[in-house]
Amino acid sequence: MKEALGVRVRERRLKLGLSVQELAIKAQVSASYIYAIESGIRGSHIEKLSRVARALETTVNELWPTDQ
Repeated sequence: MKEALGVRVRERRLKLGLSVQELAIKAQVSASYIYAIESGIRGSHIEKLSRVARALETTVNELWPTDQ
């Protein structure tokens, strides 16, 4: 599940033309935190994920993987 979340975050970031550093600044988290999410190394605390989602102009629900 962490890997799917990371893929969605990365895809959305690239779609918006943001670098990891730019997203980190917008979301008020560290660039290493964004790298960790995108590479599936770690999950995300809901508060931080909410900030990332807002910075990506989307919702947590859109980023969060679901069983389909």
